[in-house]
Parts: sequence; C-alpha cells; structure tokens
Amino acid sequence: STVQENMSEISVSASSGLTEDQLDRLAGLERLDALDRRDRRDACAAAEAAAVRLGRLDRLDSFDAEAQGRALLKRLVDECGQEHLVSGWPRDREASADERRLQSQLLALHRSLAGGLDGYVCRARELLE
Repeated sequence: STVQENMSEISVSASSGLTEDQLDRLAGLERLDALDRRDRRDACAAAEAAAVRLGRLDRLDSFDAEAQGRALLKRLVDECGQEHLVSGWPRDREASADERRLQSQLLALHRSLAGGLDGYVCRARELLE
C-alpha cells in the first residue's frame, strides 16, 4: 500500500509538470524516507531492548555486590579479628538496612585499596606488632 501511495503521489506530481528526472529523484527520496523511518523504528526497538537488558544486569550487579559485601564482612570477622564490626548484631537473620549499608561501604573501601580491606587490616596488624 505504501508503494501505491507513493505512485499516486508521483502521478499527481507528473500532472504538475515535473520532468522524468525530477520524478525519479522524488521516488528515490521517498524510498530513502521509508528506509529512514524503518531504521528509526528498529533503533528505538533496539534501545528499548538494551534498556531492559541493562536493568537486568543492574539487578544482578546489586545482588552480586550484596553477596560480596557479606563475604567481605565475614572474612574481616573470621580471618582478620574484626569482630567489633558486628558486635551486637543478632546472628542467623536477614541483614538490616544499616548492616547492608555497612557492607556496601566496606566493599567500596575494599575495592579502592591495593590488596583490599582485608589485606590492609593484615598489613596494619603486622606493622603494629
């Protein structure tokens, strides 16, 4: 139907005194416009799909970071003698928002230090001995 619409526009233009070359260029422009519309539509669909995938990855990263924060805190307590970080926390339950915030802060600090936070604590202990 789009081709028929374009042809009817061209036939109307033909009656307006356009040359054959001008009509060919007009038809070519119409085809380019149609391709451009299709490309924009495809790009929008691809962008929407990418946003969905990115949202899934963000949720996975958030879950992964939370697990890494828990593991880091466990290492600090079990291997580095940092029990004071969790003193007063009830065991065997879900972490509270404050506890998750501490885990997140510890993980950020861990990632910013050469050798990590646990390495830093171990080096500090060696220097203090």
